[in-house]
Amino acid sequence: MGTEAYLPLTRTDLTEQTYTVLKDRILQRQLLPGERISVDEVARGLGVSRTPVTDALKRLASEGLVEIIPRRGTFVSGLTAEEVNEWFDIRLMIELHAAEGILARGEAQSFLRSVRDPMERMQRAANQDDYNDYMTFMDGDRDFHHLLVSSTCNEHLTRIYTNLNVHIQVARAHHVDSVENPRQVQQEHDAILGALERGDPEAVRTALTAHITNVKSRILEMLDARGGRL
Repeated sequence: MGTEAYLPLTRTDLTEQTYTVLKDRILQRQLLPGERISVDEVARGLGVSRTPVTDALKRLASEGLVEIIPRRGTFVSGLTAEEVNEWFDIRLMIELHAAEGILARGEAQSFLRSVRDPMERMQRAANQDDYNDYMTFMDGDRDFHHLLVSSTCNEHLTRIYTNLNVHIQVARAHHVDSVENPRQVQQEHDAILGALERGDPEAVRTALTAHITNVKSRILEMLDARGGRL
């Protein structure tokens, strides 16, 4: 990872900007699990001192995205099957709660309108035969599920979900080419939306459970083929 890969930052809120750059690189597979992040290299590339880089890495470490090992350096965190199981189980509980709330409050139609744009972006990406726009597909998927959870208007729950979802997005970003079938995911989303539109709680639960479980299973299968850890 050379310094030419970075663009110098402006002189406002350098820690936040550095954090955003590094987090985006992890999500976009430009920094891989196990890869060492050089504080000096990042600082030179971004045109900042070591302090905002160090502070940004501490924040990423608190979120579990990097691991700081004394006297060795900072490394992008790996992924285990146990973590995937835990993350997706928690995700399912939160999203089922959110979906049930939408139906209980009679807000299905307004939710369907709110997710129209991310669904259209996902549809366009899913229809590409070579599926080369995986980030657009993932962004649309992330927005769909985030809108579902934010419909609860529970800021604490949404914050917990957002922090959790970072790890899920990392897992999917590193394995999207092998574990994601975009058209299948789109069909699963359509089943969730159709059940919400009909106001059928049991169908919503079934469709949402199947969707989240399928993604988890595909990632676990990939991890198992690689020895249970990346």
